[in-house]
Amino acid sequence: MIKKSFVLILCISLITCFSINVSSNIEKKNTILHDSPASYEDIVEMIGQVNESLVFYYFDKLMEFGARYTGSTNCTLAGEYIYNEFSKMGLDVEYHNWEFKGFKSRNIVGNLKGVDPKSTAIMLFSAHYDCTPGSMGADDDGSGVAAVMAAAHIMSKYSFNHTVRFIAFSGEEVGLCGSFTYARDSYKNGDNIYAVLNADMIGYANSTYGGKIMRFFKVDRSEWITEFCQTVSEKYSNHFDIRVEKTPNYRGADHQAFIDYGYDAVFIAHYDNYPWANSPEDTPDHINHTYQIKATKFLLACIAELATKPIYVQVIITHPKEGRLHIFNLSLLELNFGKIWYKDLRATTYIFGRANACVKVFSEEDIKYVIFCLDDKFIQWDRQPPYEWKIEGKHYPPIGKHKLIVYAYTISGKIGSDEMDIRIFTFEYQYKK
Repeated sequence: MIKKSFVLILCISLITCFSINVSSNIEKKNTILHDSPASYEDIVEMIGQVNESLVFYYFDKLMEFGARYTGSTNCTLAGEYIYNEFSKMGLDVEYHNWEFKGFKSRNIVGNLKGVDPKSTAIMLFSAHYDCTPGSMGADDDGSGVAAVMAAAHIMSKYSFNHTVRFIAFSGEEVGLCGSFTYARDSYKNGDNIYAVLNADMIGYANSTYGGKIMRFFKVDRSEWITEFCQTVSEKYSNHFDIRVEKTPNYRGADHQAFIDYGYDAVFIAHYDNYPWANSPEDTPDHINHTYQIKATKFLLACIAELATKPIYVQVIITHPKEGRLHIFNLSLLELNFGKIWYKDLRATTYIFGRANACVKVFSEEDIKYVIFCLDDKFIQWDRQPPYEWKIEGKHYPPIGKHKLIVYAYTISGKIGSDEMDIRIFTFEYQYKK
């Protein structure tokens, strides 16, 4: 009897100890284990944690919801799943509810706050969890969502100088509605979104060349992100064999709304043609697991490096406002052209009459001067804050479509810039006869 009691007590003790250890391990998963900004060694460690069981855990779970057309029950349930997973990671998670073009849904946002108290910069890593009717959306865009979630799971245990937002958009397949409303609302809120990496279709390769390439669709203002990520691919080449191929911009993806609202963004996709997109044949059996893992490792390294990099000088155009009608320097009306996203009109700024351009410059160094340009042609400089300029032509009125570009130069020669597409109707110019 004594022996039986002893054995019973011993078993209970072992079970209790095991339970405590399991509970402790789960708790650690939701706690930042590295409280100083990530180093090169940390990022190598993160890359090493990307594996098939992690990435395809998230991928397979998403596939269980089947077709996720925006507004459907399946799409709503998939969004709730992503929200719960972000919450388990210890991220500051929220729903971004939107209603547009007759659709109603929500984006899922997981926030990992930066540790540098002087930085307001935000790095976005995004994908879309919706798909077309009847399609499982395996590559388009379950592949991107799996990469975002895997990166969030790993990076949530580390610290970064700048805030990272992991976002799963809905509404992509019905006209980029989720990303448009999110970018619009972020701009209204004054969010300092520094860079956007949008992963859409990153799980397929069927050629040796394509298995080593990721395409970056970019505009001029996001050229620096493409070059930065190319440097990352070279820096960590021992951990994944991926190179960047620069590609002219393609407007039909979730990065475009951020470009429209004055943010730097790229759309990232695999190289090889995928014939099953937006069809019932977009199924998990077409996913190239090896390429998906390489792509996830690469994009995690890119967003981690972006979230760690120093920002020496930053320029933000604060006036005129993106996507608004201005008359004589007054911002009077929001021009909501999101419904015709395929036209080059979303977030376009219209100016009638005389108006001023105003900028904020953030830098730890003294600013030597700020230069205002139209279409990259020098017009005026300003050497003292507040930095502003009466928008005008040099030798003739600048009537029509132009690009307002502002550069800031530090004493040591570092340069920051911002730009805005405007349509202006004014008779102001410098050298009048």
